[in-house]
Amino acid sequence: MELLRELISKAFAVDSIWSVVLRGVIWLVIAVVIIVSMDNPNADSSSVKLKANLGFFLMFTMVSGGLIYLLFGYTQV
Repeated sequence: MELLRELISKAFAVDSIWSVVLRGVIWLVIAVVIIVSMDNPNADSSSVKLKANLGFFLMFTMVSGGLIYLLFGYTQV
């Protein structure tokens, strides 16, 4: 349990290489999902799927960013 706690703290620490690795893995997963969704011999269908996936990703990023800001975006006076 202690090892898991240490790995999680290193994954989210700003000055740790593991945070860079974690962000890289997340970016790679998102890129693979977008690339796989475009793999279609029909060009029109592929374009529509790409637009839908990128739109959903943009909406998800904005909503989750807003919720995280509302949750953690306060300053103590």
